[in-house]
Amino acid sequence: MTGVKSLADAVLQYPIAVLTWTIVVAFVARFFWRGYQQRRFYRNLPGPPHSWLWGHLKIMGEVAALLPPNMHPQQMYTEIAKKHGLEGMFYMDLWPFAEGSLVLHDPELMDQIQVTKPLPQHRLANDLLKPMVGDNVIAAANGAVWKRLHNAMLPAFSWSHIRHLTGMMVDECMIFRDILDRKAATGEVFSFEETSARLVFDVISRIVFAFPLHAQTASGQELLDIRELIKLAEGQLDIFTRLNPFNMVRVWWRKREVVGRLDPKLLSHVYERFKLLINEEMVPSRRNPYSILDLMLREHVEQSPEKGRTRNAKISKADEELLLTQIKGLLLGGHGTTTDTLTFLYMLLSKHPEVVQKIRQELIDVFGPDSLAAMEHVVEYPEKLQNLPYTEGAIKETLRLFPAGFGVRQAEAGMTISYKGGNYPIDNGLVLSSNAHGVQWNSKYFPDPEEFRPERWIGENEAPRAYFRTFGKGARACLGQNLALNEIKIILMATVRDYDFECAGLKPNAQPRLTHTRLDMIYGDVIFQELAMEPKPRGGGMMTVRKIA
Repeated sequence: MTGVKSLADAVLQYPIAVLTWTIVVAFVARFFWRGYQQRRFYRNLPGPPHSWLWGHLKIMGEVAALLPPNMHPQQMYTEIAKKHGLEGMFYMDLWPFAEGSLVLHDPELMDQIQVTKPLPQHRLANDLLKPMVGDNVIAAANGAVWKRLHNAMLPAFSWSHIRHLTGMMVDECMIFRDILDRKAATGEVFSFEETSARLVFDVISRIVFAFPLHAQTASGQELLDIRELIKLAEGQLDIFTRLNPFNMVRVWWRKREVVGRLDPKLLSHVYERFKLLINEEMVPSRRNPYSILDLMLREHVEQSPEKGRTRNAKISKADEELLLTQIKGLLLGGHGTTTDTLTFLYMLLSKHPEVVQKIRQELIDVFGPDSLAAMEHVVEYPEKLQNLPYTEGAIKETLRLFPAGFGVRQAEAGMTISYKGGNYPIDNGLVLSSNAHGVQWNSKYFPDPEEFRPERWIGENEAPRAYFRTFGKGARACLGQNLALNEIKIILMATVRDYDFECAGLKPNAQPRLTHTRLDMIYGDVIFQELAMEPKPRGGGMMTVRKIA
């Protein structure tokens, strides 16, 4: 009874201290119980060597130590698979620092969650994108919200509409040529990523709004603001920033300033168009959309009781936020991945003059010998862009070597995936990662995977479509993939016959960092894609350009 009395006295005398210690003990007990459950879940599942203490954190850390900082995980997963002989799929136990993952690098396995039974996006996708653009951007949305957005935007990415955009893209490319002329005249070293980003941003802004935001010819403040939002979001996710409350306040305050400047600008474009549509009693056409914004405003125009009167034309606060999120997402995603692909493509072309020559010859064969006349010709006959198999092969080969990341899905409780006669769990909060990089660097699917070989995609040599996973598959495949391919073809038309590009400042590694690639012995660390919203070029793709006489 003495012990009980002493404990009771302690509770009465020091209630706050006892409560605090009780909470601490409960938290520690819960932490270790959760850790035990996590480690037990992964013990007998396919994966690299597993530790009761470290899970797979040590394995991930060993690969990360070989690479430059802030690596996108897709290349790390490919290296882990190769180093440990992991075929098809493997689990990664990263508790308590990250969500556990099931990494798929087999096309048939990917189809099980993307095509056969499409699973929703993992909440992690929205958690990562929300600080950059807002909640429920189409790339991360699920359910009714995704269906509504997908249905609204889909006509803007039809082939008929993409062909209609050719003249606009050519106009922007002519501005880009003028910029390249100036850089060629001075011989300066410049960031190809930054310069091409301004071109691509003006293209996507005209697709979204039907007018440019003048990133090529003016400051491009909207582009600068969106890029800063990415950097600030990265800061919020950084563990060292999160541990310092002063840094978190600084990041929050700066983000508030940027959003306070950017959102009103974008919203003014929305309302300017919305009120015009109501005033003119125009319901945007789905068959021949003027812009993506028109498509997103279509339902609001149809529902407006004030046709012909703009004074009370309003969109609900929730729909305003959803529209702003989609616009920022389109501007960001629409220029980001295309810019990345262009930078890697021109980097590869600078080391493969034989590929450049074949592209030039194909352009001459289809559009004639005069490059400026060819730009006028493609505006009149945009369908001829589909007659460039070698050029398209070079683009696809770039996307094979440097895919634009992977989607993340999640499953309901009790769901499994089938592989080699067995069923494996895909629930427990797992991040289901379809690693295109792992497929596209696998010699089983692509012999000599390090070789830049556009012929892989032509005629009898063409690789099966199932092996090309950069854009995903199924209903959630990238909406803008055909748009991006056409846009890059037009940019190549505008540049490849009249300009030679050369990488600047490359520092080839004496020994390869990884076992699955030796490209860093040619290009240095720039081949190791950096983690941003997407896998991006490291170092900005520094180049010089020379105009061909």
